[in-house]
Amino acid sequence: MHNLLGKVILITGASSGIGFATAELVAKHGAKVIINYHTNVEGANEAVQRIQEQGGDAIAIQANIVNKEEVNAMIEQAISTFGTIDVLVNNAGGGIRQSTFMEMSEELWEETFKLNVNSVLLCSQAVLIHMIPKKCGKIINVSSAAARIGGAGESIHYASAKGAINTMTIGMSRELIEYGIIVNGVAPGMVETPFHDKFAPGDNRLERMASAVPIKRAAAPKEIAEVIAFLSSDASNYILGEIIHVSGGR
Repeated sequence: MHNLLGKVILITGASSGIGFATAELVAKHGAKVIINYHTNVEGANEAVQRIQEQGGDAIAIQANIVNKEEVNAMIEQAISTFGTIDVLVNNAGGGIRQSTFMEMSEELWEETFKLNVNSVLLCSQAVLIHMIPKKCGKIINVSSAAARIGGAGESIHYASAKGAINTMTIGMSRELIEYGIIVNGVAPGMVETPFHDKFAPGDNRLERMASAVPIKRAAAPKEIAEVIAFLSSDASNYILGEIIHVSGGR
């Protein structure tokens, strides 16, 4: 199903978690992978090494995805290396830190939207410059199940940003299909990634939260990666503007 032979896939925030798992998986299915990272050079290099050891083709490119100049430079380097970008996975994002609504500062609100929403705008625009003339391509935006429930545990800002991504995904899909470009989204629920340790640390917090999930566990990053790989493949060519929830029934 995930035949990605010859496709070039750029994944933002691919030095850990869902992005790392997605890079490994799509490479196994034949894709050439561009691994974007900001500060985690060790994770990015490990991803490249693991892909290459399995016979795949990958490069790592450092770029702060909220900086337009760095984003444009990343895209140009990727095009120079592989000649094209067939799929963009807007995976990078995060909650930064928790805050109650009444204690929310404008700075935290704006920083959260800049990281999660502005990055999708900048990366998508930079890639679309190359996709539109070809009349083909795919963009996959990684949202969150938090957008549906409004955020749990002092994370309204994060959930709101992911809600904006859902709206962007639907709007982008309708505008860009004119150029043969397919846009969809994936909304993970609880996933065993470093996100929870950084955003909401606490002893056994993930296990406690998992008890509220119908399937009674958090997802492994690869389980989210499988859906992203499917959306990257030709098997999903008639799916447009969808936000696929991978949340264990949450």
